[in-house]
Amino acid sequence: MVNSLYENTLQELESHGIEDSPFETDVIFEEIFGRDFRLKLMTGALKREETESEASRLQEMLRRRLSGEPLQYIVGRWDFYRGEFSVGEGVLIPRQDTETLVESALRLVKDIKSPKILDLCSGTGCIAITLSELLPESEVHAVELYDDAYSYLEKNISDHGNRVIPHKLDVLSPDSVKEFRDFDLITCNPPYLTEQDMQALQPEVTHEPVTALYGGPDGLDFYRKLPIIWKPSLKQDGYIAFEIGASQGEAVKEILEDVGYKNVRIIQDLCGKDRTVVAKL
Repeated sequence: MVNSLYENTLQELESHGIEDSPFETDVIFEEIFGRDFRLKLMTGALKREETESEASRLQEMLRRRLSGEPLQYIVGRWDFYRGEFSVGEGVLIPRQDTETLVESALRLVKDIKSPKILDLCSGTGCIAITLSELLPESEVHAVELYDDAYSYLEKNISDHGNRVIPHKLDVLSPDSVKEFRDFDLITCNPPYLTEQDMQALQPEVTHEPVTALYGGPDGLDFYRKLPIIWKPSLKQDGYIAFEIGASQGEAVKEILEDVGYKNVRIIQDLCGKDRTVVAKL
């Protein structure tokens, strides 16, 4: 019976140490039996035998999850801010932490009628696409280097019917900067995990691309390079906004001040952790 299958799946995930087993069980069952599966459970609509197709699909999803693959990759999409974004192997999974960067960016350009925005290390495009949707008069560009991630960037732009302009370029190459000028805002969620962080990753996170996670021995490589390389792309009095690791605020603030940025501020997320650094050129 499907209702007993739910309990068996929950127990299986719990026995393998899956941290939020009830939530993950719900997501899996929504995928197979519909987003109203809980209502169906309560009304008795799922007091039936599962079909062969349903059983097979559940078995495969469970196998992948218990092997350590992220739930988001298995489902193939994930929510971010007010939208849903396609994800899979080779691209960083959008996280709620990054919504702080979006909120910070919106505040920075709130008085600019038609802001030009550039999102570096764009991955799924969740930052660029969200800003473009919330700022309908904006011009938004997104830069991503790696093939797998770039394919998700293009797919998400298309799926959202969005006008973000994608560019397949290396953000660490000074040559990439040449075509970008007069931007009001640069956003970036760069790789910022330290060597120590990488050695302590949860099994799920090890499936995400190292190129989107590792920021050098102290996690600060991209913060040292990007503000200098991309400074010519900003208007005078333009802004730069980075997501950071919770312990990196002061270090990133100092880096930005040392290379000529002003009004540098550290912004906390809803949990009170340092999450974003913003500065003005």
